[in-house]
Amino acid sequence: MSIEAAIHTLHWHDNNLPIYSLDIQRTSNPVTGTRSARVATGGGDNNVRIWRVNYTETKVESVEYLSSLTKHTQAVNCVRFNPSGDMLASASDDGTIMIWCLSDKIIKEFGNEDDDVKESWYLETSCRSSTLSEIYDISWSPDSKYICCGSMDNITRIFSVATGAMIKQIAEHNHYVQGVTWDPRNEYICSQSADRSVHIYKIVSEKGADLVLSPTTFYKIIRAELPSKSLTTENLKENTESSNMDPPLQTPRHKRTHSNSSTSSSHSIAVSATRSSSPLPAVMPASPNPVYKSLQLYHNETLQSFFRRLTFSPDGMLLFSSSGVFKTDASEENINTVYIHTRFGLNKPPVAHLPGFKKPAIAIKFSPVLYKLLENEKSVFKLDYRMVFAVATQDSVVIYDTQRLKALGIVTNIHYSVITDLSWSSDGQILMVSSADGFVSSVNITHSLVGEVETYSVSEYLSKHKLTNAPANTGQQSSIIDLLSTDATPAPESIGKPGDSVQVIDITTPQPERDTTPEPAPKRPKI
Repeated sequence: MSIEAAIHTLHWHDNNLPIYSLDIQRTSNPVTGTRSARVATGGGDNNVRIWRVNYTETKVESVEYLSSLTKHTQAVNCVRFNPSGDMLASASDDGTIMIWCLSDKIIKEFGNEDDDVKESWYLETSCRSSTLSEIYDISWSPDSKYICCGSMDNITRIFSVATGAMIKQIAEHNHYVQGVTWDPRNEYICSQSADRSVHIYKIVSEKGADLVLSPTTFYKIIRAELPSKSLTTENLKENTESSNMDPPLQTPRHKRTHSNSSTSSSHSIAVSATRSSSPLPAVMPASPNPVYKSLQLYHNETLQSFFRRLTFSPDGMLLFSSSGVFKTDASEENINTVYIHTRFGLNKPPVAHLPGFKKPAIAIKFSPVLYKLLENEKSVFKLDYRMVFAVATQDSVVIYDTQRLKALGIVTNIHYSVITDLSWSSDGQILMVSSADGFVSSVNITHSLVGEVETYSVSEYLSKHKLTNAPANTGQQSSIIDLLSTDATPAPESIGKPGDSVQVIDITTPQPERDTTPEPAPKRPKI
């Protein structure tokens, strides 16, 4: 089996400037044949651009330019379609979030000589704060009534989409807020900052004519006590079948195709049919009485990235946070990782992590569809289905599923500069990746790689499976060290053969309170 990946070498944004974000609109497509989807990109040229991607089961056939949205005055850091796909939000260094809607006719703006425009979008609402601080990341509420953002002034804000009014601002981080995510079950908002922490806020809605969101601090993930030289990790091994996908042979900075449509050559990235060993979370003590070290869980402010894009899984049962670091001793080199929390353990340490990345992870995105469980395979999480997700590091994309938490495929050398964002198509068959080199690439995800799609959708699952026993805010802090002790939790279950084990820790015991207040981090100029 293989992954087909391609770099689309058309003129995405002006002057070869970076593409900081992209998002694929949620649409319904035919089961077979050619399919299409809108893709929005946000660039360093201050513009949002809309494209149509036409693809089949095997590859992206073409990319067609549709429109440019030009009202931002500084670089666009994030673009996101709302869950229903009828609105688009863009966030910029100019400190504004703009909400766009598709017009039923083409609107020619004064002074705009874009003759290739095929559709027009109009500005529905503009959201801004008094500080007009740069906005790094945004996330829609499941009902599309609200949108939250993380800013360079260390504040997380929530805006009303209908009016543009700021509903709430949360000023609890000590450094830039570089990632935000809204729980698909509409109970939590999470933010990740350069202060090396992830904050989780529980949403409280005041009943009345208009809902008023009042998030309260639920838990802060900052540091944990880790056993010295006792946590087993599986790195990316040399026998994991993968291949480098070289970018276009032409010099990328000045020889680009200035056309509005493109067909792209692709390279095959090999993936083992036996699903060979790959980065695995393995958390267990090597001895009954290990020596413990209190260490930070995330990279500090020196990480050269604008983004730390964390995410909930589509069913809301898992939270994945990026830019993680792991080491068993303070003197050892950092291991780049992604930390995983369960919904009922948001106020407790992570249950697993995905180590072995050469570069820090900057974004995680889930396929929007659910997949059937693989037969004769034990599942790490007690779910009736599988979910597939991609981790973007600064120089690679790794695809996993939640049944085994083993890499299904790895794409490397895909861009000349750092990766900035990624997004899945509605059917889960195309994964698109943006980069600071000004290119966008696509990865084709075949059923032979990820398996069969479930007969029900995520929205159907969420509507039929309401949660009634969500965890309460106990105000208690806990750490990995306590959960690893033999008297605190059951022994982890090993899955698979010894060399490919995945160990999962059930969180069952409340832990004593600990001081986890981070030291204030100095500000640094934007790179």
